Amino acid sequence: MNINEVFLNASEHLFNLSFAETLMLRNYSKINKLKFCTMAGGSESIRDIQEAKNLQADGLEFNMVESLFSLDKIFTSIIKVFSDQNSIEDLRIFINIASPDGIKLINTINDLILPINFKRSNIIFNFDRRSLIKFFYDIRNDNFQSLDYEADINPLIFNSMEILKENGFESSISGGINRTSLENIFNSRTRIDYLKTGLFTIKLNKNNLIELFQVILFYQKCEAKLLNLMSDSINFRFNYINQRHIHLMNYLAEVEDQ
Repeated sequence: MNINEVFLNASEHLFNLSFAETLMLRNYSKINKLKFCTMAGGSESIRDIQEAKNLQADGLEFNMVESLFSLDKIFTSIIKVFSDQNSIEDLRIFINIASPDGIKLINTINDLILPINFKRSNIIFNFDRRSLIKFFYDIRNDNFQSLDYEADINPLIFNSMEILKENGFESSISGGINRTSLENIFNSRTRIDYLKTGLFTIKLNKNNLIELFQVILFYQKCEAKLLNLMSDSINFRFNYINQRHIHLMNYLAEVEDQ
């Protein structure tokens, strides 16, 4: 499969990563010729957007966007940071749709007025299937398989994707993507531009199911290695803090006994 665009998603707010860990992911993406995408904490997270610019990020991810007003705030915040017009034109903006209100947003997308220098094709709406399933079916835990709900949730998502396509935007799908899910997606008539699997977002260029599955498997193995590195880093921080706390408490106890 001709895969020429793969984003590494730092997802730093989900993992509570330090700047050093985010920088590690950024360097990994550059060394491996991947595009780097950093996550903003909210629609008006100027600091996060500024950090993305400093890291020379290729993309910005915004989690749980639910209204045109939020989109307007996102664009305004980006304009404040990226004063260089060319930088905005090249920036990919990933909007995560993860709730019923997010689906309602898509139904009003025709009313969205983009600022100058924002390309519609560079704005990608990702549909988080697991989150949508939890909202629509009032599921309070993660003990479910997305496949069990695909017959209902996929048509809803595909309909929203068609609306986006008519308005010049691109779309992505994530959440519980296994081989059977891929078959169901490929059997649909809806064109999906990106597939998000964990830390990686993959641009789809050809409808070859077997090759795509192998590509996904490759990046899942890469993700396993990265998660192990991140886990080691977080554990080191926790162990250092824990040991420091123990030593300090022992010292204070000794001082008070004197």
